[in-house]
Amino acid sequence: MRNSTPSACWHLFVVTLRRQLISRQTVACVVLTLLCALIVVAWSRQDTPTIKKLAEHVLVPTFIGFLIPIYAICYGASGIGGEREDQTLIYLLIVPIPRPLVYATKACAGLTLVAGWSAATQTLLCRLAGEPGNRLFAIFLPAAVLGGLAYASLFLLVGAIFRHGTIISLVYWFFLEVLFGNLPGIVKRVSIAFYVRCMIYDAGAELELGPVSKVAREMFLPVTGSIALTALTGTIIGLLVAGIVLFDQREFRDAS
Repeated sequence: MRNSTPSACWHLFVVTLRRQLISRQTVACVVLTLLCALIVVAWSRQDTPTIKKLAEHVLVPTFIGFLIPIYAICYGASGIGGEREDQTLIYLLIVPIPRPLVYATKACAGLTLVAGWSAATQTLLCRLAGEPGNRLFAIFLPAAVLGGLAYASLFLLVGAIFRHGTIISLVYWFFLEVLFGNLPGIVKRVSIAFYVRCMIYDAGAELELGPVSKVAREMFLPVTGSIALTALTGTIIGLLVAGIVLFDQREFRDAS
């Protein structure tokens, strides 16, 4: 049994990866990515493309603020939530794998896809943007990947708690995350987007990314890149642990 458990987990990982990759979610991700790529191409044709404009007017709102959460909803919320919506969760619960490992395996598959999509999309957008994009690639990459993993961990947990996890994740991102992220003062620190932006602004300080004036910084109240990194890492770990514990102890009476 011990020898078969790793093999079963690997099989579940591969099946989940393939099932999520070959899905309607992937079609939506491709379409939205191409749309954002067209925006970057249109931006690069202007007379005075600058690094700061690319970062703050294009990449932060479209890639960080829009695409990353969409990837996380598509592959995070559907990890467990998709099984519930397709009424296949019962088969997942009776497999000869401990529940914590089932959740961890599903999480690994979803997080792998989100991280892969985030890195690949940033590479594409930065290449299309030319030299300004090449300068920003290393600045955005760690924040983009960590932000995607944090969102995916959150939406995976939401999908495990609620029956219609995808819809609830969309509502959370579209209303609460956007609302909290744009409020002045420390209230925005409950949003994942805040820490992602802080990592970007800290890494791009030499390029004067983010709020520069005293008034703007007092409104945004950024934290250092190291604090943002710690907050995102802790969020990912905490959400995954919470999901594992909940999935192990909960009775899914609506599984079938």
